[in-house]
Amino acid sequence: MDIATLISFDDAVSVFVRTILIFFFAFVILRFLGRRHLSHLTYLDLLLVIGLGSAVGDVMIYGENTVHFLASAIAILAVGLSIKVLDELSSRSKRVSFLVTGTARLIIEDGKILSDMLEKEDMTEAELMSLLREKGVSSIGNVKRAYIEIDGEVSIIFNRKHQG
Repeated sequence: MDIATLISFDDAVSVFVRTILIFFFAFVILRFLGRRHLSHLTYLDLLLVIGLGSAVGDVMIYGENTVHFLASAIAILAVGLSIKVLDELSSRSKRVSFLVTGTARLIIEDGKILSDMLEKEDMTEAELMSLLREKGVSSIGNVKRAYIEIDGEVSIIFNRKHQG
């Protein structure tokens, strides 16, 4: 059995292109959802897990008649190459890095919640307060600045008089 009987060149290209397109579509959706959904993963980490998990899982579960091994290998390659290209572009360009990973966003300044910034992160004050309690913050007045990081984590800078 030669490779041409497994999957045609047109099918291979189709799988590759569809994988790239759905990868970037998923990326846009994840960026739209906001960082609080990441839970210590970056957008690219999450897409890598989703993309590889799907491509690897399908070929492991379904038979060759449903999911061709070579098609899954092409999809895995497309996901891997997409991640590598975005990583390389991000490391070489601040603009691409901003588009791909974003930047930390100031959400508390001098003990005051910046509601417009919370809204951009699709986060409620109750959710923020929960995250602050997890970090041991007893009073928002103790916080000089707080940021939501690119991985969804909250970083806190305390007022000097409240540092231990």
